[in-house]
Amino acid sequence: MEHIQISKNTLIIGLALLITGFVIMTLGTDTYSFWKITVAPIVIVVAFVIIGCSIMCKKRGADV
Repeated sequence: MEHIQISKNTLIIGLALLITGFVIMTLGTDTYSFWKITVAPIVIVVAFVIIGCSIMCKKRGADV
């Protein structure tokens, strides 16, 4: 079975962005604010893309 190479730095950055997006979504009392409706979902989607890339892409210099 082949060992999966995960870029840990990229994964940590993605997880930090994911947590940041959810924190942005929970802050404030205004339900329809720009930050909750627009910025937070964009940050969360970008975080999921970064996490996916860190899992799917091989590390540079890794043995084939």
